[in-house]
Amino acid sequence: MDSAIDSVNKKYNVQDSWKIVNKSLRIQVGEDLYNSWFTRLEPHKIENGVLTLSLPTLFLKSWIKSRYSDKLLEIWKAEIPEINRVELRVRNHGEKKSENSNSDGYASANNNSSQNIQFTDDNTSANNGTPLDRRYTFNNYVVGRSNALAHAAAMRVAQPQRNTPIEFNPLYIHGPVGTGKTHLLNAIAWETKARNPDRNILFLSAVRFMSSFVEAVKSKDTISFKKIFADVDLLLIDDMQFLQGKAVQQEFCHIFNALDTSKHQIVIAGDSPPSKLEMLDDRMKSRLSGGLVAQIGPTDFDIRRGILEKKLAQTLRGNTRIEISSAVLDFLARRIQSSGRELEGAMNRIIAAHSLNKRPITVEEAAVSIQDLISEEQNRQIMIEDVLRTISGHFNVTRQDILSSRRHKTIVYPRQIGMYLAKILTSRSLPEIGRKFGGRDHTTVLHAVRKIERLIASDDSIKNSIVSLENSLKE
Repeated sequence: MDSAIDSVNKKYNVQDSWKIVNKSLRIQVGEDLYNSWFTRLEPHKIENGVLTLSLPTLFLKSWIKSRYSDKLLEIWKAEIPEINRVELRVRNHGEKKSENSNSDGYASANNNSSQNIQFTDDNTSANNGTPLDRRYTFNNYVVGRSNALAHAAAMRVAQPQRNTPIEFNPLYIHGPVGTGKTHLLNAIAWETKARNPDRNILFLSAVRFMSSFVEAVKSKDTISFKKIFADVDLLLIDDMQFLQGKAVQQEFCHIFNALDTSKHQIVIAGDSPPSKLEMLDDRMKSRLSGGLVAQIGPTDFDIRRGILEKKLAQTLRGNTRIEISSAVLDFLARRIQSSGRELEGAMNRIIAAHSLNKRPITVEEAAVSIQDLISEEQNRQIMIEDVLRTISGHFNVTRQDILSSRRHKTIVYPRQIGMYLAKILTSRSLPEIGRKFGGRDHTTVLHAVRKIERLIASDDSIKNSIVSLENSLKE
């Protein structure tokens, strides 16, 4: 078996073959589709006739697997006949990519910047840490009211003043899933390394710490495990809520005490404040609370909007022909409120739909692309009757006037805003909205939506007025 694998690997260089396959793939799927979906595809190995390719996100993997598995197999098989199956997987954040790849996916740290940052692709290794993600820097972090304290504290930790004592030890950051805790930990590591290349940095998830310690106990080599932390200047622990087991916690407590006593910086992130981590004993909760505890709240509209703007800027670097209006970004920021990851996934869907159907990216098209990402509960919160009542009160026009056939501008403008709000804040289709607004045709609703989109994009006062109406409806 091994000799057969070796013969295939010797006969074909995966990276050389990838250059040929990549060109063929670009031609067959088209430039727009390729730029949107396949530039992050990365070949890894051929084993027992199975070619392994990786992508940075589960969403990209699922999308390509459902639509292009057969096409990928066909193109690769034409180049390497021994391949009989293509397997897609999600690669770890910061995972080192194969050499000579022309993919522009998530690169791992280069040798100059990461020589003292410990990480590895081997998840079972007890000697190294969790991979860092090159995307997660302070420059790429969107700051708002809900995360300002955590961001400022992280910056202070990563940029210590010379010959001054450590201010926050530990720095404990907590908040809901998808609010940027892991991003801040990565940013601290990269910034610290840039300013102090000689500092020894170790970034670990709590699960990685736990599994490494268990392996050390099984192999009766806990001394080697302890040595990992002996010379660490900056220790970063992510997902503290997953640290389970009395022996594991005791070991972590010993390491924590040793680093804290020797004035080495410790930064920890979790989904709850130390006092709410029920699996920890009171002593450990007290130690974690002894430095600075910084909370990150749920992402507000401004943060979500900023995340989308950064995502769009990254997309435009690879495909300048994509046009997404401010109205669409506002719509996404309002409707996708769960996490930054969901926002990026929503943006990917909209770009994919555009590359496939070639239609302009409007609010209506965006709503269709992300409709399954919005819970039924969220859709039911606001009804068209609520919109009519709010519009009537705000513009001092009667409900009957809005539903009538009157064409005076004092009636038409509120009516169009009402249709726009009904489209972006409810789950109703264009024909349904038209019927609710006096039995109008769906094309009338579409015209109103697009007109209000243009006004929002060109007039900040109108934009602010409509945002105020949205907030009123959501309260």
